[in-house]
Amino acid sequence: MKLNKLWQRRQDQLQRWLGSETDQTGPGTRDGSTGTGTRRARVRFAQGAVFMAACSAGDREEVAALLRQGADINHANIDGLTALHQACIDENAEMVQFLVESGSDVNRGDNEGWTPLHAAASCGFIQITKYLIEHGARVGAVNSEGELPLDVVTEDAMERLLKGEIKKQGVDVDMARREEERVMLADANAVLAGSGVLTPHPNTKATALHVAAAKGYIEVMKVLLQCGLDLDSGDVDGWTALHAAAHWGQQEVCSLLADNMCEMAALNNVGQTPLEVADDTLVDTLEELTKKQNSVSLFRRPNGILCPIKCTTINIKYIFDLFNSFFFFFYNMIPCVLFHSVDVSTILQFYKIVKLKGNT
Repeated sequence: MKLNKLWQRRQDQLQRWLGSETDQTGPGTRDGSTGTGTRRARVRFAQGAVFMAACSAGDREEVAALLRQGADINHANIDGLTALHQACIDENAEMVQFLVESGSDVNRGDNEGWTPLHAAASCGFIQITKYLIEHGARVGAVNSEGELPLDVVTEDAMERLLKGEIKKQGVDVDMARREEERVMLADANAVLAGSGVLTPHPNTKATALHVAAAKGYIEVMKVLLQCGLDLDSGDVDGWTALHAAAHWGQQEVCSLLADNMCEMAALNNVGQTPLEVADDTLVDTLEELTKKQNSVSLFRRPNGILCPIKCTTINIKYIFDLFNSFFFFFYNMIPCVLFHSVDVSTILQFYKIVKLKGNT
């Protein structure tokens, strides 16, 4: 259940906090001094960690003081949770109000796209949910699994509240669920046109290719595959786009990636291939795609990416022309070696320069 998942994430977060930089109070000496004094060393903590701890403790005076000192009210922890997320999960209505009135982003998503409204709705906290909506929280916000806050509720009263707000605001639920794909397609087209840049997620290191692959955004995938991206780039866990597509049962995406010569046996950080993490329904498909890929001749582009060379008339002509250019270059260099004592390594280096210039 989503509720159990959310609470487990909160417990994992608290467990990570124990023994972290915000929980270090042990004695020590300053600047490596070996003096006999009993004074403890002053430990400096990251301001964001101190701010999150103060919010979790419900210490509004300390939170206000930290904000005056320049603390980022939207600072997020390793899971992407902000102080507002935490206050919602903890059902701390006073801290929720204080943070919102102080400028906290009510629509900020965590690493999985959960907004504070998702958190409050899934926990069944009616008053916090109402407050967030009254202060701009979007009832049409979608998380990484394509779920609205309405989709993660477990109680009838919360369901009635959110359905009423959706109707009141005239939110097109189906369009809201497709919003991420629409935005990603626009971003991908911008990159293809040379007017945009795609950057990995700062925490998960997942790329647009990972997201599109996991969710089966076929049109987005087709555009991204034209952008010259590294198909085998891994996220923080070493998962490639094929790992994601295989795990989430995206057969068409797997075929697209295989046709574009992704690494079928790429290993994640624990040594698993896409086949080993694949949905059961895709095991046979991945095995067939691997055989198909192995049966295709390969040619390496100048940037190191593998691409298929199919046995068509025009491709055979290109390969023949390439062979001819290589042959005649070295044929003409023979006199340099025989009669002018030019070192062969110098000729090879010169050939690389000529080849690179020819590819620019």
